Amino acid sequence: MVEIRQVETFDEAASLALTEPIFGDAARQKYMRELIGPEAEERATALRASLPKPERIRLGAFDGERLVGLSSGWFEVGGNFYIGLSAVDPTYRRQGLYTRLLNTIEQGVRERGGLLISSQHVATNNAVLIAKLKLGYVIAGTEYLDQMGLLVRLVLQLSPERRALFASRVGTLKPPAA
Repeated sequence: MVEIRQVETFDEAASLALTEPIFGDAARQKYMRELIGPEAEERATALRASLPKPERIRLGAFDGERLVGLSSGWFEVGGNFYIGLSAVDPTYRRQGLYTRLLNTIEQGVRERGGLLISSQHVATNNAVLIAKLKLGYVIAGTEYLDQMGLLVRLVLQLSPERRALFASRVGTLKPPAA
Protein backbone atom coordinates (compact mmCIF):
# COMPACT_ATOMS: atom_id res chain seq x y z
CA MET A 1 0.00 0.00 0.00
CA VAL A 2 1.29 3.44 -0.92
CA GLU A 3 1.54 5.87 1.99
CA ILE A 4 1.41 9.64 1.54
CA ARG A 5 3.38 11.68 4.05
CA GLN A 6 4.68 15.19 4.42
CA VAL A 7 8.46 15.56 4.12
CA GLU A 8 10.93 18.39 4.63
CA THR A 9 12.88 17.58 1.47
CA PHE A 10 12.91 14.98 -1.28
CA ASP A 11 15.82 12.67 -1.91
CA GLU A 12 17.39 14.36 -4.94
CA ALA A 13 18.09 11.19 -6.93
CA ALA A 14 14.62 9.74 -6.26
CA SER A 15 12.79 12.97 -7.13
CA LEU A 16 14.90 13.45 -10.27
CA ALA A 17 14.06 9.89 -11.36
CA LEU A 18 10.36 10.82 -11.15
CA THR A 19 10.50 14.30 -12.66
CA GLU A 20 13.15 14.04 -15.38
CA PRO A 21 11.11 11.77 -17.71
CA ILE A 22 8.09 14.07 -17.34
CA PHE A 23 9.63 17.53 -17.39
CA GLY A 24 13.03 16.96 -19.00
CA ASP A 25 14.29 19.40 -16.41
CA ALA A 26 18.01 18.81 -16.99
CA ALA A 27 17.72 19.69 -20.69
CA ARG A 28 15.51 22.71 -19.92
CA GLN A 29 17.91 23.97 -17.26
CA LYS A 30 20.87 23.53 -19.60
CA TYR A 31 19.01 25.45 -22.31
CA MET A 32 18.15 28.27 -19.90
CA ARG A 33 21.77 28.48 -18.64
CA GLU A 34 22.97 28.80 -22.23
CA LEU A 35 20.26 31.34 -23.01
CA ILE A 36 20.78 33.65 -20.04
CA GLY A 37 24.50 33.04 -19.40
CA PRO A 38 26.33 32.15 -16.18
CA GLU A 39 26.38 35.69 -14.75
CA ALA A 40 22.61 36.07 -14.96
CA GLU A 41 22.14 32.61 -13.46
CA GLU A 42 24.41 33.52 -10.54
CA ARG A 43 22.47 36.76 -9.94
CA ALA A 44 19.14 34.88 -10.04
CA THR A 45 20.45 32.26 -7.59
CA ALA A 46 21.69 34.97 -5.22
CA LEU A 47 18.36 36.80 -5.45
CA ARG A 48 16.38 33.63 -4.70
CA ALA A 49 18.61 32.95 -1.69
CA SER A 50 18.02 36.46 -0.31
CA LEU A 51 14.21 36.29 -0.51
CA PRO A 52 12.16 35.12 2.46
CA LYS A 53 11.23 31.46 2.20
CA PRO A 54 7.46 30.92 1.82
CA GLU A 55 5.72 28.19 3.77
CA ARG A 56 5.83 25.00 1.72
CA ILE A 57 3.97 21.74 1.68
CA ARG A 58 5.93 18.79 0.30
CA LEU A 59 4.24 15.42 0.01
CA GLY A 60 5.84 12.15 -0.92
CA ALA A 61 4.01 8.97 -1.90
CA PHE A 62 6.02 6.02 -0.70
CA ASP A 63 5.74 2.33 -1.49
CA GLY A 64 7.75 1.13 1.48
CA GLU A 65 10.68 3.53 1.38
CA ARG A 66 10.57 4.00 -2.41
CA LEU A 67 9.37 7.43 -3.58
CA VAL A 68 6.71 6.73 -6.23
CA GLY A 69 4.97 10.11 -6.32
CA LEU A 70 5.40 13.65 -5.10
CA SER A 71 3.72 17.00 -4.97
CA SER A 72 5.12 20.26 -3.71
CA GLY A 73 4.02 23.85 -3.48
CA TRP A 74 4.15 27.06 -1.49
CA PHE A 75 1.95 29.80 -0.14
CA GLU A 76 1.91 33.10 -2.02
CA VAL A 77 0.67 36.49 -0.88
CA GLY A 78 -3.03 36.60 -0.03
CA GLY A 79 -3.56 33.00 1.03
CA ASN A 80 -2.99 31.51 -2.42
CA PHE A 81 -1.19 28.17 -2.61
CA TYR A 82 0.74 27.35 -5.79
CA ILE A 83 1.46 23.71 -6.67
CA GLY A 84 4.78 23.94 -8.47
CA LEU A 85 5.61 20.27 -8.97
CA SER A 86 3.82 16.93 -9.06
CA ALA A 87 4.90 13.62 -10.53
CA VAL A 88 3.84 9.98 -10.27
CA ASP A 89 5.88 6.96 -11.33
CA PRO A 90 4.31 5.57 -14.55
CA THR A 91 3.73 2.14 -12.98
CA TYR A 92 1.61 3.78 -10.23
CA ARG A 93 -0.56 5.92 -12.49
CA ARG A 94 -4.31 5.42 -12.95
CA GLN A 95 -4.60 4.10 -9.39
CA GLY A 96 -5.81 7.32 -7.76
CA LEU A 97 -2.42 8.30 -6.37
CA TYR A 98 -2.36 11.76 -7.98
CA THR A 99 -5.87 12.42 -6.64
CA ARG A 100 -4.74 11.35 -3.15
CA LEU A 101 -1.78 13.75 -3.34
CA LEU A 102 -4.04 16.62 -4.44
CA ASN A 103 -6.62 15.87 -1.74
CA THR A 104 -3.89 15.82 0.92
CA ILE A 105 -2.52 19.15 -0.32
CA GLU A 106 -6.03 20.62 -0.31
CA GLN A 107 -6.55 19.46 3.27
CA GLY A 108 -3.24 21.04 4.36
CA VAL A 109 -4.03 24.32 2.58
CA ARG A 110 -7.50 24.46 4.17
CA GLU A 111 -6.03 23.78 7.64
CA ARG A 112 -3.65 26.71 7.18
CA GLY A 113 -6.44 29.07 6.06
CA GLY A 114 -5.61 29.12 2.35
CA LEU A 115 -8.13 30.63 -0.04
CA LEU A 116 -7.29 28.96 -3.32
CA ILE A 117 -4.94 26.47 -4.92
CA SER A 118 -3.45 27.14 -8.34
CA SER A 119 -1.12 25.38 -10.74
CA GLN A 120 0.09 25.59 -14.32
CA HIS A 121 0.41 22.71 -16.75
CA VAL A 122 1.62 22.22 -20.29
CA ALA A 123 -1.49 22.55 -22.45
CA THR A 124 -1.08 19.05 -23.90
CA ASN A 125 -0.90 17.31 -20.49
CA ASN A 126 -4.43 15.97 -20.80
CA ALA A 127 -4.16 13.39 -18.01
CA VAL A 128 -3.37 16.04 -15.39
CA LEU A 129 -5.79 18.62 -16.78
CA ILE A 130 -8.67 16.13 -16.79
CA ALA A 131 -7.81 14.84 -13.30
CA LYS A 132 -7.86 18.35 -11.87
CA LEU A 133 -11.02 19.39 -13.71
CA LYS A 134 -12.76 16.32 -12.23
CA LEU A 135 -11.70 17.52 -8.76
CA GLY A 136 -13.31 20.93 -9.27
CA TYR A 137 -10.38 22.95 -10.56
CA VAL A 138 -11.30 25.42 -13.31
CA ILE A 139 -9.29 26.94 -16.13
CA ALA A 140 -8.36 30.49 -15.17
CA GLY A 141 -6.09 31.39 -18.07
CA THR A 142 -3.14 30.53 -20.24
CA GLU A 143 0.41 31.77 -20.45
CA TYR A 144 3.28 31.18 -22.84
CA LEU A 145 6.75 30.72 -21.34
CA ASP A 146 9.80 30.25 -23.53
CA GLN A 147 11.19 27.43 -21.41
CA MET A 148 7.88 25.54 -21.01
CA GLY A 149 5.63 26.46 -23.92
CA LEU A 150 1.88 27.07 -23.58
CA LEU A 151 0.66 26.60 -20.00
CA VAL A 152 -2.90 26.31 -18.70
CA ARG A 153 -3.55 27.88 -15.28
CA LEU A 154 -5.98 25.96 -13.10
CA VAL A 155 -7.48 27.16 -9.82
CA LEU A 156 -9.52 25.59 -7.08
CA GLN A 157 -11.44 28.11 -4.99
CA LEU A 158 -11.71 26.72 -1.45
CA SER A 159 -14.85 28.52 -0.30
CA PRO A 160 -18.31 28.47 -1.89
CA GLU A 161 -18.44 32.28 -1.78
CA ARG A 162 -15.18 32.68 -3.69
CA ARG A 163 -16.25 29.95 -6.15
CA ALA A 164 -19.50 31.82 -6.82
CA LEU A 165 -17.68 35.15 -7.22
CA PHE A 166 -15.19 33.55 -9.62
CA ALA A 167 -18.01 32.01 -11.67
CA SER A 168 -19.90 35.31 -11.82
CA ARG A 169 -16.85 37.16 -13.12
CA VAL A 170 -15.85 34.55 -15.64
CA GLY A 171 -19.34 33.94 -16.93
CA THR A 172 -20.98 30.73 -17.98
CA LEU A 173 -21.34 29.52 -21.53
CA LYS A 174 -24.98 28.97 -22.34
CA PRO A 175 -26.62 27.74 -25.52
CA PRO A 176 -28.33 30.45 -27.57
CA ALA A 177 -32.02 31.02 -26.87
CA ALA A 178 -34.24 29.19 -29.32
